[in-house]
Amino acid sequence: MRENRAVRLELQTLLDLAEEPILERGKELFLRGAVLEAARGRNRLQARVRGSLPFPYRVEIAFAKGEWSCTCPYPGLVCKHVAAVAFAALEAPELFASKKLGKDSPINLEALQQLSDEELYRFLQRLEAERPELLYEFAFHLLNRRERDRE
Repeated sequence: MRENRAVRLELQTLLDLAEEPILERGKELFLRGAVLEAARGRNRLQARVRGSLPFPYRVEIAFAKGEWSCTCPYPGLVCKHVAAVAFAALEAPELFASKKLGKDSPINLEALQQLSDEELYRFLQRLEAERPELLYEFAFHLLNRRERDRE
C-alpha cells in the first residue's frame, strides 16, 4: 500500500508542474477515452494517447528516474498527453495492464534489409492493414525529418 501512495504523490507532483489549460485538456483526453494501450511496469507507465494526428502519441513516465516523455511537439514541461496518462493512472488504474516493460534496445534491421522490394512492399501493406497508425506515424516522422534536414 505504501508504494501506491508514493506513486500517487509522484503523479500528483507531475500534474502540479503542468499549466492549468494543459491540465484541463489532459483531463478531457482521459475522460474521452484517448488513453490507449496503457501498461504499467515496475517503476514506469507507458501508453499511447490519441491526439490530433492520425496516430497516437507515445507517452512514458519513469518514476525511478523522475522523467517523462511524449512524442508530441509540445515545447512546455508537461504536455496534455502526459497529463492524460497521469490522470488515467490516478483515477482508472485498471486501464494499465501489468507488463514487464522492456528497455529500449537497438533495432536489428538486417532482416528488413534482406527483403526484396516486393517483399518489403507486401510487409508495408500488411502493416497498413493491421496497424495503420504505426505506418502513419513512421511516415509523419520521416517527412518531418526531411523538412528539418532541408532547413
